[in-house]
Amino acid sequence: MFAILAWGSAIGCAAGAAAGGDVLEVGLAVRDITPPVPIWLAGYAARTQPATNVDTPLLVQALALKNATGERFVFVALDNCEVSGEFIGPTLRRLEQRHALARGAVMVVCSHTHSGPVLEGGLLGMYPLEEADRAAVVAYGRTLKAALGEAVEAALGSTRPAMMEHGVGHAAFAVNRRVQAAKTWRFGENPKGPVDREVPVLKILDTNGTVRAVLFGYACHATSIQGADFYTVSGDYIAYARQHLEAVYPGARAVFLTGMGADANPAPRGSLLQAKRHGLELAGAVVSVLQRPMRPVRGPFQFAYAEPELPFQPAPAREQILLESRSDNRYVRSRALRYQRGFERGDPVPSSLRLPVAAVRLGGDLTFLAMGGEVVVDYALEFKRAAGGAPVWTVGYAYEIPCYIPSRRILQEGGYEAESSLMYYGWYGPFRPEVETIVVGQVRTLADAAGGLK
Repeated sequence: MFAILAWGSAIGCAAGAAAGGDVLEVGLAVRDITPPVPIWLAGYAARTQPATNVDTPLLVQALALKNATGERFVFVALDNCEVSGEFIGPTLRRLEQRHALARGAVMVVCSHTHSGPVLEGGLLGMYPLEEADRAAVVAYGRTLKAALGEAVEAALGSTRPAMMEHGVGHAAFAVNRRVQAAKTWRFGENPKGPVDREVPVLKILDTNGTVRAVLFGYACHATSIQGADFYTVSGDYIAYARQHLEAVYPGARAVFLTGMGADANPAPRGSLLQAKRHGLELAGAVVSVLQRPMRPVRGPFQFAYAEPELPFQPAPAREQILLESRSDNRYVRSRALRYQRGFERGDPVPSSLRLPVAAVRLGGDLTFLAMGGEVVVDYALEFKRAAGGAPVWTVGYAYEIPCYIPSRRILQEGGYEAESSLMYYGWYGPFRPEVETIVVGQVRTLADAAGGLK
């Protein structure tokens, strides 16, 4: 996690100017990344043992865009809870260098399933792993990164002309999970809380009209599975939605991009059966869009990327951190030990983190706005409001997940997304109140660089 602080200054680039006409090529590739069991699963601190069985395959899917003038961009949909910059950064840099891609032109979007394997990086200290468990995590991580690289390179090497159409449906199972109790906020179901239930859909066709791929999204935690199925490898509702879509559109690939819904949970939650129900509902929402007239989306794409600095409140004194490094609470101890290792290397106490953000505009017809981290719904609602009805597709969990990215409202209210979650990610905080202003301003700047929202 500290490696992110050593990255260069936040950068911005724009690619894919209007020259070259409307021709856009698309390439697709998929690799299976289902782990062997037993292996520890990520997302829940309450687990006490590795997973013992597999329910659905886990996939890494790459969808490459190529302009007539040669610029390229790749969406990568990854079935995992989350990746840190420490874990995935070197792989992305190698891909960018090998294929002469712009910085940020490979966007890894995690599905955030809480039934995928633990990876090295930010949340590793969250789990009570034995030596053999850690070895399995390291080995799986190598396999995942190799498969991701293969998928990206295969997608880049298989681009051909495509046509695209866009539409938006709705699914009702996401519910805001922040419930006020006395002077604090706890997890629950808040039907009056903000939520984004839109289901954006992009249909990708060959020039002969055959459906090649269906890109779809939703802003909700992939946490349908709990209880008796706690120790099962699964892609959660996302994997079931993909299966339904690929069954009714034979030969097409269904690719999911997670939305900005870090403060939303599926409801109801429980067994694998609930995940299947939510997957069916989501697939139905996508099919309802695909079966009606959709808006054409043309090329070329334009792309802009940056890494704004998000400031923290001052960390505790060094003496307090050293005291916490001996805490009986393993989460408190793990965070303090990471800072202590920084002291030993002579690193300054982190006062901020760099967050990857990007805008990808397809012609003048659709703009993707993407942010790293577990992004709360307020950002999606703000970006869509600012677009004034123009088509905007908001994506969270992009590039890497250093922690939750709370809004000003949530920072004022407090609770898990604003405060206690930082302990698991290894940061002292919370963020300073101006974080939302910084992020929204930077994303709007990128949207303008990529052609504007409207």
